[in-house]
Amino acid sequence: MSKILVVDDEQAICWGIVKLGQSLGHSVETAASAEEGLRLARDLRPDLLVLDVRLPGMDGLTAMNEFRHCLGDAPMIIITAFGDLETAVKAVQGGAFEYVLKPFELREIRSVMERALHRVPRTDPLAISNDGHQMVGSTPAMQTLFKRIALAADSDANVLVLGESGVGKELAARAVHQYSPRADKPFVAVNVAALSPHLAESELFGHVEGAFTGAAGERKGLLMQADEGTLFLDEVADIPLPLQVKLLRAIEQGEVLPVGSDTPVKTSFRVVAATHQDLLTRVRAGDFRQDLYFRLCAFEIAIPALRDRVEDIPLLACHFLSQFRSGALIFAEETFKELKQRPWHGNVRELRNAIEHACVVAREGAVLPRHLPEPQPCFDMAADFGARQPQLTEASSLRATELLNDPTAFGTVYNRFLDEVERPLLDHAMKHFDNECAPAARALGMHRTTLKKKLEQHKLSAHDNGE
Repeated sequence: MSKILVVDDEQAICWGIVKLGQSLGHSVETAASAEEGLRLARDLRPDLLVLDVRLPGMDGLTAMNEFRHCLGDAPMIIITAFGDLETAVKAVQGGAFEYVLKPFELREIRSVMERALHRVPRTDPLAISNDGHQMVGSTPAMQTLFKRIALAADSDANVLVLGESGVGKELAARAVHQYSPRADKPFVAVNVAALSPHLAESELFGHVEGAFTGAAGERKGLLMQADEGTLFLDEVADIPLPLQVKLLRAIEQGEVLPVGSDTPVKTSFRVVAATHQDLLTRVRAGDFRQDLYFRLCAFEIAIPALRDRVEDIPLLACHFLSQFRSGALIFAEETFKELKQRPWHGNVRELRNAIEHACVVAREGAVLPRHLPEPQPCFDMAADFGARQPQLTEASSLRATELLNDPTAFGTVYNRFLDEVERPLLDHAMKHFDNECAPAARALGMHRTTLKKKLEQHKLSAHDNGE
């Protein structure tokens, strides 16, 4: 039988945990404040502490150090209904065995208590971050995200951040760095899609003097610049295959080989990678190395789309408003209603731009729905296709029948049909993205090099913003 101390000012929570603990054969004591809990802990010497964050008097996070003196190495479970990133990180850094969000189900708290009492280690790797960038949200989806970021706080495990464009993947990466032991070291952000294909190796790994034409001096690559800090690889799915091999070796061996050099340079960096693509699909297609994938995703953080946390929209809107206009503007209730109804295909980035636009138009007083820009169209070509699939299927069937009945097309029907479909798709994609290869390739789900070859084949113009 173990001794459990529950410190929470909500009687219903205490009653539920008392009944649960007793049903498991343990003795359970409760306290309604940290001060009362500390007095009990000195006499009781509990084997497990369940501690709420919001308490009358001293708060739970402040009391953690005091409880540690009484409890020794006994585990502490932190519970709260007001989870945010800072709270989650402080709980983990303060030595909490686990961080549980209210409301929780009995089976969830039971599992945590049993693991704590039997010292079953958590299965989640840990890591943490640096930079003053702020993530905003109070919904359960965001509190879960904050917990995932906080859990990345105690180790050097590489992290893969997943999410749609505009959800804040770089903010999450910076948060992972901000609360880590590497926080006072460099945070080097690399947008892989923006790297020039011809100079990507030199940009990442550096080069020695004379390594190639134009290499007048030695260059320290981005991987070496991130030494002892964090390397953030945005759009990691776009790394060319030849460079994936070299990056894998750099991560595994802890050394970088500059272009033109025979002598590797020792380095130590932690990788946080991000992508909006399905990397496993890229692995199956042969465009991404499986061994590199497993190296990068020791721990995954998935960021929810804005449409999956609609209740956070007013909070985000007020946050952005305070950045653009301090106190000069307020939101009308009908504006909040309009904001919550929009699809936000561009996620938080689109919302931020909409609020900035409204600030420029409204100037002072109340922000009304008419001050907002028009909703942006969906840039997801797969979604556009799905909406018009019946019409497209009918048109495709008619064209296939025409070609099959055309004697002059015999033996070339397949290639002619594909050419007729592929060319307008690529042409539309390039116009849609202002002739920029990198974003068009990401929307189409193909590698930038493959897209450029297709464009040359169909004699379509384009330019690459990485060159």
